[in-house]
Amino acid sequence: MARKFSATQLVRRITLGFFLAGLTAMTFLHQKLQGVPAIDALDPFGGLETLMKFLAGGEFIKKIEPGNIVLLGGVVALGLLLTRFFCGWFCAFGALQGVFGWIGAKLFRRRFVIPKKVDRVLRLVKYPLFILIIAKTWSAGDLVIRSKDPLAAFAHIWVGPKELLAEFAVGTVVLLLILAASALIDRAFCKYLCPLGVLNALLSRVPLFRIRRVESTCVSCSACDRVCPMNVDVSIAGTVGSPECIACMECVTACPTKKDTLELNLAGRKISPRLAVILGFAIFLLAAAIGQASGMLRFTAPSLRELSSRGTLNVADIKGSSTYESVAEAYGVDLDRLYRELGVDRAAVPPNARVKDTGSLSGIEDFETDAVRFAVAKILGVPYAGESGSSGGDGAGVAQSSSVALTVPEDFELEGTMTIADVAEFLGSTTGAVVAKLGLPLEIPVDRPLRDMREEYGYSMPTLKEKIHE
Repeated sequence: MARKFSATQLVRRITLGFFLAGLTAMTFLHQKLQGVPAIDALDPFGGLETLMKFLAGGEFIKKIEPGNIVLLGGVVALGLLLTRFFCGWFCAFGALQGVFGWIGAKLFRRRFVIPKKVDRVLRLVKYPLFILIIAKTWSAGDLVIRSKDPLAAFAHIWVGPKELLAEFAVGTVVLLLILAASALIDRAFCKYLCPLGVLNALLSRVPLFRIRRVESTCVSCSACDRVCPMNVDVSIAGTVGSPECIACMECVTACPTKKDTLELNLAGRKISPRLAVILGFAIFLLAAAIGQASGMLRFTAPSLRELSSRGTLNVADIKGSSTYESVAEAYGVDLDRLYRELGVDRAAVPPNARVKDTGSLSGIEDFETDAVRFAVAKILGVPYAGESGSSGGDGAGVAQSSSVALTVPEDFELEGTMTIADVAEFLGSTTGAVVAKLGLPLEIPVDRPLRDMREEYGYSMPTLKEKIHE
């Protein structure tokens, strides 16, 4: 007989399905359309990774959007108030495991459980893995696990097996192993490997939200244990304080006593599952609203033209989904020269082609988007340290010495009567290096006095005088 779901669990499954379908659709569209963010910009754990780089070096990881910070903030708020509610209700990768768990249950007519002694050891694996990822991110300032990340591999299944295995070979193997394991064991990745689950587990140590078992009405049927996807022993707990609990409330809705034997407590007060769900959704939606209001959370990445019009365009903003013609237009570089710098045949890779498609169209193996960034930086004469923080690369005919030094003597005085060209000549550098140093838009005229462009480009001379000596 098919199991009948309560209203709470029906809502949970619909929500998880929505997030899984939404993530899948966006990863597909990212491969087909310009401006749709990559998986790196949709993963809350990326917010923690880019925060590590910001603390270490004062800048964000280039593949990650500001929205990651918003998503991370929502996860942290949920974790503090409702423990691992994000894991149980919003995580698309958890939903994917659930799909394969359902398939496995249909095929094998049962769910497998790892022996407790082995299970306890395996659950500890994700903690040193979490520490290793954070430490490596801190030191490297990059998405160190990207090629090994099963979620990243899942997001790139649309690129085809050749490209997928070229960049995400390890991640693809891990993904396949996880999905196979999930067909046998509930939420295998969540239990043993998930780094975001570690963050939520640590946040769940704040004892605001707990499931409490009322012993006087408990009939010891163990129905709660059987439905728990994380295999928490609910039936013997006075209060469920396990960091493995994902707040899915399967145990609460499966309890047959109808006497609130399993009750939810928030800050010492009993609440209903409905209220807990409402609070969880409210927190997540509030984080999204704050992100929207601040302009940090958006489901389409700003175009190069938009960034240029704002005056915030940087070489690092070039994405794999950018087209060659949009790059040339936004940065004001000659399109033919860009092709020459890259050593790319324009006939094979037309101007409307995306940068990420260069390798497959031209036959250049291991072509990286960073090659285009270095080429543009070289043409403009502006510094660019590379995606991994290095000074350059050997790929696609781009010179390693694309960054231009800008040494400013302590006694140098920036005057409003100066043009950018005057400053560059005085300092023995390029106009592009001066523009980058002052944080000005790339398209700003270099032959007009700085004081005459203050209102047009929204800066003040005191600010520029501070920046030139930073």
